[in-house]
Amino acid sequence: MKPIQILWGVTAGVAVVASVLLSGCSGLIRDFPETRLFVLETPQVDEGGAGFQTGRGLLIRQFDIAAEFESSYFVYKVSDNRFTNDYYNKFMVSPGRMITDAFRDALDDSVLFRLVPAGEPDQIDFRLSGKITHLYVDIQNPDHPRAVMALRLLLEKQVPAGFMPVISHEYSITEPVSGTGMRAEAYVQAWNRCLSQVVTEFLTDAGFL
Repeated sequence: MKPIQILWGVTAGVAVVASVLLSGCSGLIRDFPETRLFVLETPQVDEGGAGFQTGRGLLIRQFDIAAEFESSYFVYKVSDNRFTNDYYNKFMVSPGRMITDAFRDALDDSVLFRLVPAGEPDQIDFRLSGKITHLYVDIQNPDHPRAVMALRLLLEKQVPAGFMPVISHEYSITEPVSGTGMRAEAYVQAWNRCLSQVVTEFLTDAGFL
């Protein structure tokens, strides 16, 4: 009987220890900072002249993004040559896809273009591709952070011989971070302003074609 009693005693002890460890782990999990997810908004374009059907067929390819900024986690510049990731604040989807989709929706809302799929080549007047070369927040001066976004865009026009470049330009925008709310939300708002300005400048350039 004694060995059985000892076994039960050990089992009970293990159960107590396990209970304490699980309780401790639960506390750690509850105290661990929660990852917050954000999205960029589709820029609002000037609808002046809406209803006048001038939209030219546009095919938009998925934008590439520099490897340094392809992660969904926010990226901060902390010195001239050093960047860091923020593992508690991130984009809900990959930034390359998110910015492409926002750009696509904005241009589709404009009077200059109408989106057409790749499967309708006879409807394509222009083809747009691009690369996101910078997407970060400069926090070298913690009191005055700045959101940075840069897109290198290539707009090509379809001619009898193929596609001819008509716009090849890098749109680089820096916006001061403002607001008194959560800092991560202020970063996203500043990036939204960057994206809106890129779209505006691109449409201005395209309007001269």
